Amino acid sequence: MRRVLAVLAMTWCAVAQQDAKVTYLATQASVQDIAKTMARQAGVGYNWQKSFDQTNPECRRFVNDARIDAVPFATALQQILGPVGLRYQVENGEVVLYRDANAPPPVDVLEKKISYSSGQKSVQYIVIDLAKQVGLGYNWDKSYAQTDPVCRQFVDYTSIKNQPFDKAMAHVLNPVGLLYRVEGGQVVLYPR
Repeated sequence: MRRVLAVLAMTWCAVAQQDAKVTYLATQASVQDIAKTMARQAGVGYNWQKSFDQTNPECRRFVNDARIDAVPFATALQQILGPVGLRYQVENGEVVLYRDANAPPPVDVLEKKISYSSGQKSVQYIVIDLAKQVGLGYNWDKSYAQTDPVCRQFVDYTSIKNQPFDKAMAHVLNPVGLLYRVEGGQVVLYPR
């Protein structure tokens, strides 16, 4: 009986927190700082470390001119998280951020110009370096499972000068017959 009451109380609290009105006004703040502050206003905690571990670097992105005034918590948090490809869940009374696998990458990421040069490195390590330059992660497990042994091939020398990320990736991947997609803020390699 106590367990049933505890579950009902937790369910009621989670629903009530989603409807709590939150306000956040700032000229500039990180996604994670905004989420933490709004969670506190809604009466829930925020799991900083788990959120950071799962969503870095997206959670560190800055939001300019954040203006949320008496908006339901769930709606407000989605307004902040959606544009950077994140979502959230309330777990054990704490907000936890996750990458949204269905979110498309921001267009500016694919068009951001980068420069890169390296001596002998494997394809996947070059991809990791390029992804970091535009603030993306790399899904090692999925990429490796789909493209091994090609992703481990060494490239003798790579030089990219002021190219959009998309073209830089093609420069590295086309010669070895690989493609990539951005899924939930992470680069994933696929065979052609």
